Amino acid sequence: MQVKPMGCPDGKYGLRCHKDCICKNGARCHGLNGACKCPPGWKGVVYKKVAGCDEMCDCLHGASCDRWAGCVCPPGWTGPRCQTQCPPGMYGKDCEKYCICENGASCSPIDGRCNCSSGWYGKNCSKPCPNGRFGQHCQRGCTCKNRATCDNVDGSCTCVTPWTGLNCDQLQQATSSDEPLLESLVSLGSLVFLAAIVMAILYKMGILACSAPDAGEEEKILFELKKMEQDLAQSLQPGWLGRWEKKIRHLTPGPLIGEGMFGQVRKARLRTPEGEITVAAKTFRVEDSQSYRNFYREAAILVSVHQQRNDDYPESNIVRLLGLITKSPAKYILLEYAPKGDLLGFLRRIRDINEEGLFGSLLGYAVDIARALQELGRLRIAHRDVAARNVLITADDVAKLADFGLARDVYVTTQYVRCTQPGLDDFLPLKWMALESIETGEYTCQSDVWSFGVLLWEIATLGQDPCYDGRTQLTFLQMVGVLRQGKRLTKPEGCPEDLYQLMKECWCDVPATRPTPEEAEERLLQLRRELLPRDAIEMETVV
Repeated sequence: MQVKPMGCPDGKYGLRCHKDCICKNGARCHGLNGACKCPPGWKGVVYKKVAGCDEMCDCLHGASCDRWAGCVCPPGWTGPRCQTQCPPGMYGKDCEKYCICENGASCSPIDGRCNCSSGWYGKNCSKPCPNGRFGQHCQRGCTCKNRATCDNVDGSCTCVTPWTGLNCDQLQQATSSDEPLLESLVSLGSLVFLAAIVMAILYKMGILACSAPDAGEEEKILFELKKMEQDLAQSLQPGWLGRWEKKIRHLTPGPLIGEGMFGQVRKARLRTPEGEITVAAKTFRVEDSQSYRNFYREAAILVSVHQQRNDDYPESNIVRLLGLITKSPAKYILLEYAPKGDLLGFLRRIRDINEEGLFGSLLGYAVDIARALQELGRLRIAHRDVAARNVLITADDVAKLADFGLARDVYVTTQYVRCTQPGLDDFLPLKWMALESIETGEYTCQSDVWSFGVLLWEIATLGQDPCYDGRTQLTFLQMVGVLRQGKRLTKPEGCPEDLYQLMKECWCDVPATRPTPEEAEERLLQLRRELLPRDAIEMETVV
């Protein structure tokens, strides 16, 4: 005999299908015990003669409806209908997690991200605005003059003697009560003058030849920097040059690792109190005004970045400064040595490698540079030459932004075009430059984002030379014409659509519409998670 199992008809349940279902609103009835499977939007249960599926879900804020429990709230919400936001200081699913924001910052009830209060930044809003910045998101620039300190919250100035005024730009007026002090200072001034003569004699004799740069030289350099970048000059603290000065006799230059028409980089050994370390020693070969400005601009930027990060080197994606040598005929900027070389050379060396997750790994370098641009943005400093050739790969496989104006000629000179504008004589990275930089010579953090888009293109093509309108060499006028027609670098073969969309947004004509480095980092991280194998992501998380 053949048995053919059959379920109960609609509306019936039980072993003999002799019981009537009482489920409502189109709910399905379990054939054995009569339990109701509610349709979307309804809840309740029928079991042991309890009426079910008779309560309508009215969940808010995108909550889902569970037939047993009712509303299942998304992170940041609670209550029977998910109508109540997490209380202050709590966040996440069921509002069970505690916020860790500091200095009066508010906390997102959804993911716990901190919305920093005025004058603070960082993941937990624990860092005051960098020197020279204040206000919400540290977006406002201080107006304090003459080495006054600027309040990170409201930008008020704390003047140093003898300056006063709202911006510390007015000299204090001497009063009659100051006369005894002035009289005593006359005799003191005579002693100082005598001491200065003695020190000058000692210097001529060579006894003080290795001392740090004097205040006069520092002021002269600051004057030159102010003519180029006011924000950079104001971010430097008094004595900025002398604190980084090293003695030339402690440096042992080694083999040449990069050379151009104006500058060179050598692998060298530097003697320190902790022992000898390997450094990259950068110098210029041609002693002209442009080389002088480039040298001190790069030194000033690196000093400014380092004094803001409180020596927290591992968190930075800008090459580490180890010292300066300015009191000898050969001047050096001493940097950490990156044994893996520059990113451009690295990309070209791996062209024949076919490895799963390789492209996702390369995007990790792009994330590093996006973070470096965030550091520069907080200081309102434009790099001016963001490109794969100016990114170094450390022994720990971290990408760091380098070359802030001195060593642009260390690499292939065909990547730079001589500027033909009157009064200017410089080689410029034309195919990496933003449209407004080519037309007006204006460099901003937004123009660095344009160059960052070209760097992404270099990564996607494994180090190919950018080609516009089928041409690798263009003049200034030709480049402006191509960009004004809306032509951009074409999509590389195999490049994900999301990545190319990010590139195109970096190349928008209007600087304000380009993504910020923070936005670029977030999108790159998401794309990288999609491209990397799951085990590689888990390994990175553990590390």
